[in-house]
Amino acid sequence: MADILRPELMWIEGRCYRINDSTAENTLSLQEHEVYEPEMYDIDDAEDGDTGDEDYEIESFGDSRHRTSLHVPQHYMGYLIGKKGATRSRIERDTRTEIKIPRQGQSGDVLIVGSSIGNVKAARRRINMIVMSSRMKQRPTHFLSIPMTSPEIIENYNKFKEDILHELSDRGIEESVFVKPHKLHMTISVMCLMDNEERLQASKLLTEARDTIIIPTLREHKPLKLRLKGVSYMNDDPTSVHVLYGLVQEDNAPAGLLQKLCNDLQNHFYKGGFAEKEKGGDNVKIHVTLMNSRHRGRTDESDNRNLGPRESFDATRILEKYAHYDFGVAEVTDVHLSQMHTSTEQNAYYESTCVVPCFSS
Repeated sequence: MADILRPELMWIEGRCYRINDSTAENTLSLQEHEVYEPEMYDIDDAEDGDTGDEDYEIESFGDSRHRTSLHVPQHYMGYLIGKKGATRSRIERDTRTEIKIPRQGQSGDVLIVGSSIGNVKAARRRINMIVMSSRMKQRPTHFLSIPMTSPEIIENYNKFKEDILHELSDRGIEESVFVKPHKLHMTISVMCLMDNEERLQASKLLTEARDTIIIPTLREHKPLKLRLKGVSYMNDDPTSVHVLYGLVQEDNAPAGLLQKLCNDLQNHFYKGGFAEKEKGGDNVKIHVTLMNSRHRGRTDESDNRNLGPRESFDATRILEKYAHYDFGVAEVTDVHLSQMHTSTEQNAYYESTCVVPCFSS
Protein backbone atom coordinates (compact mmCIF):
# COMPACT_ATOMS: atom_id res chain seq x y z
CA MET A 1 0.00 0.00 0.00
CA ALA A 2 1.29 3.46 -0.85
CA ASP A 3 2.46 5.72 1.96
CA ILE A 4 -0.02 8.61 2.00
CA LEU A 5 2.52 10.79 3.81
CA ARG A 6 5.12 10.17 1.08
CA PRO A 7 3.08 9.92 -2.14
CA GLU A 8 4.71 8.88 -5.38
CA LEU A 9 5.96 11.75 -7.53
CA MET A 10 6.20 11.76 -11.29
CA TRP A 11 7.91 14.26 -13.59
CA ILE A 12 6.15 15.01 -16.88
CA GLU A 13 7.24 17.71 -19.32
CA GLY A 14 9.38 19.41 -16.68
CA ARG A 15 6.62 19.47 -14.05
CA CYS A 16 6.33 17.46 -10.84
CA TYR A 17 3.07 15.64 -10.01
CA ARG A 18 1.84 13.93 -6.88
CA ILE A 19 -0.05 10.71 -7.65
CA ASN A 20 -3.18 9.80 -5.71
CA ASP A 21 -3.23 6.00 -5.51
CA SER A 22 -6.75 4.71 -6.01
CA THR A 23 -5.86 1.14 -6.87
CA ALA A 24 -8.53 -0.19 -4.54
CA GLU A 25 -11.11 1.13 -6.99
CA ASN A 26 -9.27 0.64 -10.27
CA THR A 27 -7.53 -2.28 -11.93
CA LEU A 28 -5.13 -2.58 -14.82
CA SER A 29 -5.99 -5.00 -17.62
CA LEU A 30 -2.98 -5.30 -19.87
CA GLN A 31 -4.70 -7.89 -22.03
CA GLU A 32 -7.35 -5.41 -23.12
CA HIS A 33 -4.99 -2.41 -23.19
CA GLU A 34 -6.85 -0.44 -20.57
CA VAL A 35 -4.62 1.86 -18.59
CA TYR A 36 -5.46 2.97 -15.11
CA GLU A 37 -4.81 6.68 -15.02
CA PRO A 38 -4.04 7.68 -11.41
CA GLU A 39 -5.35 11.02 -10.32
CA MET A 40 -2.52 13.52 -10.37
CA TYR A 41 -2.10 16.85 -8.66
CA ASP A 42 0.33 19.39 -10.08
CA ILE A 43 2.55 20.60 -7.23
CA ASP A 44 4.10 23.37 -9.33
CA ASP A 45 2.62 26.83 -9.01
CA ALA A 46 2.32 27.71 -12.70
CA GLU A 47 -1.13 28.20 -14.23
CA ASP A 48 -2.60 26.60 -17.33
CA GLY A 49 0.30 24.19 -17.63
CA ASP A 50 2.70 26.95 -18.73
CA THR A 51 6.01 26.59 -16.93
CA GLY A 52 8.46 27.63 -19.63
CA ASP A 53 10.30 24.32 -19.12
CA GLU A 54 8.82 22.57 -22.18
CA ASP A 55 11.29 22.03 -24.99
CA TYR A 56 8.71 21.08 -27.60
CA GLU A 57 6.98 23.24 -30.18
CA ILE A 58 3.29 24.12 -30.36
CA GLU A 59 2.30 25.41 -33.77
CA SER A 60 -0.60 27.83 -34.29
CA PHE A 61 -2.62 27.57 -37.48
CA GLY A 62 -6.01 28.38 -38.95
CA ASP A 63 -8.55 30.20 -36.84
CA SER A 64 -7.14 29.94 -33.28
CA ARG A 65 -6.05 26.33 -33.63
CA HIS A 66 -2.91 24.82 -32.10
CA ARG A 67 -1.09 21.53 -32.54
CA THR A 68 1.93 19.60 -31.36
CA SER A 69 3.31 16.14 -31.97
CA LEU A 70 5.17 13.64 -29.80
CA HIS A 71 6.80 10.28 -30.25
CA VAL A 72 5.11 7.28 -28.65
CA PRO A 73 6.75 3.86 -29.13
CA GLN A 74 4.54 1.37 -30.95
CA HIS A 75 4.60 -0.85 -27.88
CA TYR A 76 2.58 1.72 -25.90
CA MET A 77 0.00 2.64 -28.57
CA GLY A 78 -2.49 0.06 -27.29
CA TYR A 79 -2.40 1.61 -23.83
CA LEU A 80 -2.94 5.09 -25.28
CA ILE A 81 -5.91 3.98 -27.38
CA GLY A 82 -7.52 1.81 -24.71
CA LYS A 83 -10.24 -0.79 -25.13
CA LYS A 84 -12.39 0.26 -28.12
CA GLY A 85 -10.67 3.67 -28.06
CA ALA A 86 -11.91 4.53 -24.56
CA THR A 87 -8.64 5.98 -23.21
CA ARG A 88 -8.05 8.27 -26.17
CA SER A 89 -11.68 9.42 -26.12
CA ARG A 90 -11.44 10.23 -22.43
CA ILE A 91 -8.35 12.37 -22.92
CA GLU A 92 -9.95 14.16 -25.88
CA ARG A 93 -13.08 14.84 -23.85
CA ASP A 94 -11.26 16.01 -20.72
CA THR A 95 -8.82 18.28 -22.56
CA ARG A 96 -11.09 19.32 -25.45
CA THR A 97 -8.54 18.22 -28.02
CA GLU A 98 -8.32 15.85 -30.98
CA ILE A 99 -5.66 13.12 -30.84
CA LYS A 100 -4.54 11.55 -34.12
CA ILE A 101 -2.69 8.24 -33.83
CA PRO A 102 -0.90 6.44 -36.70
CA ARG A 103 -2.68 3.33 -37.92
CA GLN A 104 -1.32 -0.04 -36.91
CA GLY A 105 1.78 -0.84 -38.93
CA GLN A 106 2.36 2.81 -39.86
CA SER A 107 5.15 4.96 -38.46
CA GLY A 108 4.80 8.55 -37.32
CA ASP A 109 4.15 10.69 -34.26
CA VAL A 110 0.98 11.22 -32.29
CA LEU A 111 -0.62 14.56 -33.26
CA ILE A 112 -2.59 16.67 -30.76
CA VAL A 113 -4.87 19.46 -32.03
CA GLY A 114 -6.78 21.88 -29.81
CA SER A 115 -8.35 25.31 -29.62
CA SER A 116 -5.98 26.52 -26.87
CA ILE A 117 -2.32 26.03 -26.05
CA GLY A 118 -3.23 25.02 -22.49
CA ASN A 119 -5.50 22.23 -23.70
CA VAL A 120 -2.85 20.90 -26.07
CA LYS A 121 -0.28 20.86 -23.25
CA ALA A 122 -2.73 19.12 -20.90
CA ALA A 123 -3.38 16.37 -23.44
CA ARG A 124 0.32 15.91 -24.06
CA ARG A 125 0.98 15.50 -20.34
CA ARG A 126 -1.83 12.93 -20.06
CA ILE A 127 -0.31 10.92 -22.92
CA ASN A 128 3.13 11.09 -21.33
CA MET A 129 1.66 9.92 -18.04
CA ILE A 130 0.24 6.82 -19.76
CA VAL A 131 3.55 6.08 -21.46
CA MET A 132 5.52 6.50 -18.24
CA SER A 133 3.09 4.39 -16.21
CA SER A 134 3.30 1.63 -18.82
CA ARG A 135 7.09 1.90 -19.03
CA MET A 136 7.43 1.19 -15.31
CA LYS A 137 5.86 -2.22 -15.86
CA GLN A 138 8.38 -3.28 -18.52
CA ARG A 139 11.63 -5.09 -17.89
CA PRO A 140 14.61 -2.74 -18.19
CA THR A 141 16.52 -2.84 -21.46
CA HIS A 142 19.38 -0.43 -20.63
CA PHE A 143 21.33 0.85 -17.65
CA LEU A 144 23.72 3.66 -16.83
CA SER A 145 27.02 2.13 -15.80
CA ILE A 146 30.59 2.87 -14.77
CA PRO A 147 32.96 0.01 -15.72
CA MET A 148 35.07 -1.39 -12.88
CA THR A 149 37.35 -3.44 -15.10
CA SER A 150 40.89 -2.27 -14.45
CA PRO A 151 43.54 -5.01 -14.89
CA GLU A 152 44.18 -4.91 -11.14
CA ILE A 153 40.53 -5.47 -10.24
CA ILE A 154 40.09 -8.24 -12.83
CA GLU A 155 43.20 -10.07 -11.59
CA ASN A 156 42.14 -9.90 -7.94
CA TYR A 157 38.54 -10.80 -8.77
CA ASN A 158 39.71 -13.91 -10.62
CA LYS A 159 41.77 -14.91 -7.56
CA PHE A 160 38.71 -14.31 -5.37
CA LYS A 161 36.57 -16.48 -7.66
CA GLU A 162 39.06 -19.34 -7.96
CA ASP A 163 39.69 -19.48 -4.23
CA ILE A 164 35.95 -19.68 -3.48
CA LEU A 165 35.33 -22.38 -6.09
CA HIS A 166 38.20 -24.51 -4.77
CA GLU A 167 38.14 -23.80 -1.02
CA LEU A 168 34.75 -22.31 -0.07
CA SER A 169 32.33 -24.03 -2.43
CA ASP A 170 29.38 -24.21 -0.05
CA ARG A 171 25.70 -24.78 -0.83
CA GLY A 172 24.55 -23.18 -4.07
CA ILE A 173 27.97 -21.90 -5.14
CA GLU A 174 29.01 -22.73 -8.69
CA GLU A 175 30.88 -20.91 -11.44
CA SER A 176 27.80 -19.62 -13.27
CA VAL A 177 26.71 -17.39 -10.36
CA PHE A 178 29.88 -15.30 -10.65
CA VAL A 179 29.77 -12.18 -12.83
CA LYS A 180 32.06 -12.29 -15.85
CA PRO A 181 35.23 -10.34 -14.88
CA HIS A 182 35.11 -7.97 -17.88
CA LYS A 183 31.51 -7.05 -17.03
CA LEU A 184 32.14 -5.80 -13.49
CA HIS A 185 30.45 -2.42 -13.15
CA MET A 186 28.53 0.03 -11.00
CA THR A 187 24.89 0.46 -12.00
CA ILE A 188 23.64 4.02 -11.58
CA SER A 189 20.13 3.65 -13.00
CA VAL A 190 18.08 1.22 -15.09
CA MET A 191 15.52 2.12 -17.75
CA CYS A 192 13.32 0.75 -20.52
CA LEU A 193 14.02 2.13 -24.01
CA MET A 194 11.55 0.62 -26.47
CA ASP A 195 12.75 1.91 -29.85
CA ASN A 196 15.49 3.82 -31.62
CA GLU A 197 13.87 7.20 -30.95
CA GLU A 198 13.92 6.57 -27.20
CA ARG A 199 17.52 5.41 -27.38
CA LEU A 200 18.39 8.66 -29.12
CA GLN A 201 16.54 10.67 -26.46
CA ALA A 202 18.34 8.84 -23.64
CA SER A 203 21.69 9.37 -25.39
CA LYS A 204 20.90 13.08 -25.58
CA LEU A 205 20.16 13.13 -21.84
CA LEU A 206 23.51 11.49 -21.10
CA THR A 207 25.33 13.94 -23.37
CA GLU A 208 23.65 16.82 -21.56
CA ALA A 209 24.61 15.28 -18.21
CA ARG A 210 28.26 15.16 -19.27
CA ASP A 211 28.36 18.97 -19.46
CA THR A 212 25.99 19.82 -16.60
CA ILE A 213 26.74 17.08 -14.05
CA ILE A 214 29.70 14.79 -14.77
CA ILE A 215 32.44 17.21 -15.79
CA PRO A 216 31.58 19.88 -13.15
CA THR A 217 31.41 17.26 -10.37
CA LEU A 218 34.72 15.59 -11.25
CA ARG A 219 36.64 18.66 -12.40
CA GLU A 220 38.90 18.75 -9.34
CA HIS A 221 39.52 14.99 -9.30
CA LYS A 222 40.94 14.00 -12.69
CA PRO A 223 40.69 11.08 -13.03
CA LEU A 224 38.46 9.94 -10.20
CA LYS A 225 39.84 6.73 -8.70
CA LEU A 226 37.50 4.24 -7.05
CA ARG A 227 38.57 1.42 -4.77
CA LEU A 228 36.62 -1.84 -4.71
CA LYS A 229 37.12 -3.21 -1.22
CA GLY A 230 35.09 -5.53 0.98
CA VAL A 231 31.96 -7.58 0.30
CA SER A 232 28.39 -7.50 1.55
CA TYR A 233 24.97 -8.96 0.67
CA MET A 234 21.42 -7.78 0.03
CA ASN A 235 19.33 -9.71 2.55
CA ASP A 236 19.31 -10.59 6.24
CA ASP A 237 20.49 -14.22 6.11
CA PRO A 238 24.10 -14.91 5.05
CA THR A 239 23.23 -18.59 4.57
CA SER A 240 20.65 -17.72 1.90
CA VAL A 241 22.10 -15.02 -0.36
CA HIS A 242 21.04 -14.09 -3.88
CA VAL A 243 23.39 -11.15 -4.54
CA LEU A 244 26.89 -10.69 -3.15
CA TYR A 245 28.46 -7.35 -3.99
CA GLY A 246 31.65 -5.38 -3.52
CA LEU A 247 31.80 -2.04 -1.74
CA VAL A 248 33.05 1.05 -3.56
CA GLN A 249 34.71 4.12 -2.12
CA GLU A 250 36.57 7.17 -3.39
CA ASP A 251 40.34 6.68 -3.45
CA ASN A 252 41.47 10.21 -4.36
CA ALA A 253 38.40 12.33 -3.61
CA PRO A 254 36.25 13.36 -0.62
CA ALA A 255 33.78 10.80 0.67
CA GLY A 256 30.35 11.43 -0.79
CA LEU A 257 31.50 12.71 -4.18
CA LEU A 258 30.61 9.45 -5.93
CA GLN A 259 27.22 9.34 -4.19
CA LYS A 260 26.45 12.87 -5.37
CA LEU A 261 27.44 12.02 -8.94
CA CYS A 262 25.24 8.92 -9.01
CA ASN A 263 22.29 10.65 -7.37
CA ASP A 264 22.43 13.59 -9.78
CA LEU A 265 22.64 11.32 -12.83
CA GLN A 266 19.76 9.14 -11.64
CA ASN A 267 17.64 12.24 -10.94
CA HIS A 268 18.50 13.67 -14.37
CA PHE A 269 17.10 10.58 -16.10
CA TYR A 270 14.15 10.45 -13.71
CA LYS A 271 13.15 13.99 -14.66
CA GLY A 272 13.74 13.07 -18.29
CA GLY A 273 11.05 10.40 -17.98
CA PHE A 274 13.21 7.30 -18.39
CA ALA A 275 14.23 6.23 -14.87
CA GLU A 276 12.24 5.36 -11.77
CA LYS A 277 12.92 6.95 -8.42
CA GLU A 278 15.37 4.94 -6.33
CA LYS A 279 13.47 2.48 -4.14
CA GLY A 280 13.90 2.68 -0.40
CA GLY A 281 15.38 6.16 -0.31
CA ASP A 282 16.86 8.98 -2.27
CA ASN A 283 20.37 7.58 -2.63
CA VAL A 284 21.52 5.29 -5.42
CA LYS A 285 22.92 2.09 -3.88
CA ILE A 286 26.60 2.16 -4.81
CA HIS A 287 27.90 -1.36 -5.34
CA VAL A 288 29.50 -3.78 -7.80
CA THR A 289 27.71 -7.12 -8.12
CA LEU A 290 30.15 -10.04 -7.81
CA MET A 291 27.81 -13.03 -7.54
CA ASN A 292 24.15 -13.28 -8.52
CA SER A 293 21.91 -16.33 -8.23
CA ARG A 294 19.91 -15.07 -11.22
CA HIS A 295 22.84 -16.13 -13.43
CA ARG A 296 22.72 -19.72 -12.25
CA GLY A 297 23.02 -22.17 -15.12
CA ARG A 298 23.54 -19.50 -17.76
CA THR A 299 26.30 -19.88 -20.30
CA ASP A 300 26.32 -16.21 -21.38
CA GLU A 301 24.41 -12.93 -21.07
CA SER A 302 21.82 -13.86 -23.70
CA ASP A 303 20.96 -17.21 -22.10
CA ASN A 304 17.42 -16.93 -20.67
CA ARG A 305 17.30 -20.17 -18.71
CA ASN A 306 16.53 -20.27 -14.99
CA LEU A 307 13.33 -18.27 -15.24
CA GLY A 308 11.77 -20.16 -12.33
CA PRO A 309 12.38 -19.66 -8.58
CA ARG A 310 15.92 -18.57 -7.79
CA GLU A 311 18.18 -20.82 -5.75
CA SER A 312 20.19 -18.91 -3.14
CA PHE A 313 23.72 -19.73 -2.00
CA ASP A 314 25.46 -19.88 1.38
CA ALA A 315 27.89 -16.94 1.64
CA THR A 316 28.76 -17.30 5.33
CA ARG A 317 32.40 -18.30 4.88
CA ILE A 318 32.90 -15.89 1.99
CA LEU A 319 31.76 -13.00 4.15
CA GLU A 320 34.06 -14.06 6.97
CA LYS A 321 37.16 -14.41 4.81
CA TYR A 322 36.64 -11.55 2.34
CA ALA A 323 34.97 -8.92 4.54
CA HIS A 324 37.85 -6.51 3.83
CA TYR A 325 39.29 -7.99 0.64
CA ASP A 326 40.91 -5.32 -1.56
CA PHE A 327 40.11 -5.90 -5.23
CA GLY A 328 42.03 -2.80 -6.29
CA VAL A 329 41.43 0.56 -7.95
CA ALA A 330 39.74 1.60 -11.20
CA GLU A 331 39.79 5.03 -12.84
CA VAL A 332 36.47 6.55 -13.88
CA THR A 333 37.05 7.71 -17.44
CA ASP A 334 33.56 7.50 -18.94
CA VAL A 335 29.90 6.71 -18.25
CA HIS A 336 28.04 4.22 -20.42
CA LEU A 337 24.43 3.85 -21.46
CA SER A 338 24.73 0.06 -21.64
CA GLN A 339 22.46 -2.53 -23.22
CA MET A 340 21.37 -5.39 -20.99
CA HIS A 341 22.15 -9.00 -21.94
CA THR A 342 24.69 -8.11 -24.61
CA SER A 343 28.28 -8.83 -25.51
CA THR A 344 28.63 -12.57 -25.17
CA GLU A 345 32.36 -12.48 -25.88
CA GLN A 346 34.45 -13.70 -22.95
CA ASN A 347 36.56 -10.57 -22.52
CA ALA A 348 34.18 -7.82 -23.60
CA TYR A 349 32.11 -5.23 -21.72
CA TYR A 350 28.41 -4.64 -22.38
CA GLU A 351 27.54 -3.10 -25.72
CA SER A 352 26.82 0.60 -25.37
CA THR A 353 24.19 2.83 -26.91
CA CYS A 354 26.12 5.91 -25.81
CA VAL A 355 29.42 6.58 -24.01
CA VAL A 356 30.46 9.99 -22.69
CA PRO A 357 33.88 10.92 -21.32
CA CYS A 358 34.09 12.22 -17.77
CA PHE A 359 36.51 15.02 -18.65
CA SER A 360 36.66 17.60 -21.40
CA SER A 361 39.52 17.30 -23.85
